[in-house]
Amino acid sequence: MLRDVRVHGAITEHIDFYATLAGERLLIAPFYEIHDGEEGAAVSLFLAGMYFKLDRNGVSFAGTGGAVSEYMFGSPMPLQDLGHKEVKNRLVLFGAFGGAAGLTFTPQVSGFLSYDALFLDGNALTNSFFLIRVPWPYSIRRTQEVLLKTLGRVLKRSEHAGSGDDSALQAEILRELAEPEATLLLLRLVHRPHQRFYQFLKGYYRRSGEWGDEEVGFAAKVAGEMGIEQYQRERIAVDILYKDERNRQVVDEYKDVLLSLMGGEPAPSATARLNSLRNLALRHGLPPTLFDTLDGLIPASPVLKAGEPDYLRDTREAFEGLFLSSRPPSEVLGSAEIVRLLRHKQSAQSMRDNGFEQILLDTGRILDERLAQGGDIEALEVFSQVVTYFDRLDNAESAVNQLAFMENASLPEEKVRSVAGNRRALEEVQAGLFDELVVAPVMENPYLLAAGKTKVAELVSGMDALDRGERTLADIVARLDSLARRESLERRMYEAIRSRLKQFYFDLSNPVHARLLQRDVEGELRKREEWEGAIPPEAFQSALERVRLESEYLNNVVPKLIEAGDASLRQAFVRETGLDLYRLEELEREYRLAHGLEVPREGLLFPEE
Repeated sequence: MLRDVRVHGAITEHIDFYATLAGERLLIAPFYEIHDGEEGAAVSLFLAGMYFKLDRNGVSFAGTGGAVSEYMFGSPMPLQDLGHKEVKNRLVLFGAFGGAAGLTFTPQVSGFLSYDALFLDGNALTNSFFLIRVPWPYSIRRTQEVLLKTLGRVLKRSEHAGSGDDSALQAEILRELAEPEATLLLLRLVHRPHQRFYQFLKGYYRRSGEWGDEEVGFAAKVAGEMGIEQYQRERIAVDILYKDERNRQVVDEYKDVLLSLMGGEPAPSATARLNSLRNLALRHGLPPTLFDTLDGLIPASPVLKAGEPDYLRDTREAFEGLFLSSRPPSEVLGSAEIVRLLRHKQSAQSMRDNGFEQILLDTGRILDERLAQGGDIEALEVFSQVVTYFDRLDNAESAVNQLAFMENASLPEEKVRSVAGNRRALEEVQAGLFDELVVAPVMENPYLLAAGKTKVAELVSGMDALDRGERTLADIVARLDSLARRESLERRMYEAIRSRLKQFYFDLSNPVHARLLQRDVEGELRKREEWEGAIPPEAFQSALERVRLESEYLNNVVPKLIEAGDASLRQAFVRETGLDLYRLEELEREYRLAHGLEVPREGLLFPEE
């Protein structure tokens, strides 16, 4: 007896289809029909008066069923789904429409969806549709309601919707229906170029382990050669970065804090944690895109909505002056106002408040409309100049943060040139503005890396010498590269020392043992990691001292800190030793997990329906 029948083909040069007809009692009859016409080939798939029709433009459908696809990170996602870590998939029932009062079901279960819209709004790689025939004595609308209640939980959590395992998915659906007379028509559409690019990029990231400017540029070049649009390229890259186990934990914790903020957690403590996680992510080389996407998915918290902050109110009033004041726009937004707006922008950024960007969008839209109606262009020009300063600040912060929080980071000559140019532009508005807005926040950040602090100071002093004509851009880049190479060397030696100490006993207070350890570590570095060039003796000593201090912290300070709950012990150790705060927090977390003192938070923030 037949249990399933499958058909595979290509409907366009980019789109493949996989159709499966499954059930306990299948009729031995064709369920598909191929048409050749002037506009190209078309394929129709039938199930008891219901159908899918594929042509070169998209898919038409009619019947009881819906569509399911794996969420890609950054795609629009209901808050209820965001609150459930086990939810993996987007589920849409034909004829169902969402609203403030919830889902509304209608008997209109037919429609058309273009391939462009499907792979843009759904998954960029693969999306599945399903039609189900069941001998239920219900109307179409009621059948859809029952299908959602029966299949909703399993389809939103299924591992198979994104894996391409049609056999497992159809078995899951039929098992959940538990209806012997049920017949399922499953249709999966695959975008081949997107899928190839995804697999290539996934392997490339796994090998490199980094996602900086060089990797982004290379991915853009490959995507261009494969015909992948920029938005889809960026979307695919972000999804790969998120799903990597090295990154998922940080991003998920960031999402949890955002959700807790919505649940009423005090804004200052939550936003401080968000900023801390962003710094930690930057150290791991994660792009801000991951977190900007989440900030946009989750609305502002009730705490922030309770009243408009002063920095937003003042920003709104400043830009309204372009419309209301009788003074020339260049006087309305002069140097003093630009400085104030730059500070407000930083305040909004530190609070994860997208209200500032919304004011910019609203102002730009109004100015465009007025210009179209014959208004004065000067106001738009002044507004554009102010936005240019915002861009200069963003670019400078990005480069300096990269040096400060990313291990082994340096800057290419074009970036140093850009930072120097942005610095001059900000200093022309007000002397000392670059140090106030860009350098000082980094230097005061408790999560600043020790090596990062050195590199930022070197960049600043190098730009000072550049302005005096005493150094060149190449000199600055060479010095930053040298510091990054030294940082990389010490990091590798640190890891090698820890590895050797786990395998063999060394008395670090004994000079003979220390020299033997140094010989082993340097030999391993040259042999296994193919390190070329001289190895400064002080590099080993620095790495060894770091290992010794971490051991002291783990054995002597952490137990006291946990028992007393006194965070000042950690801060005091940071001040005395110069170790990185993030690393001490990692050691504490490892200690708690090892001793059963910490359990990952698994609670749901939103109740199940």
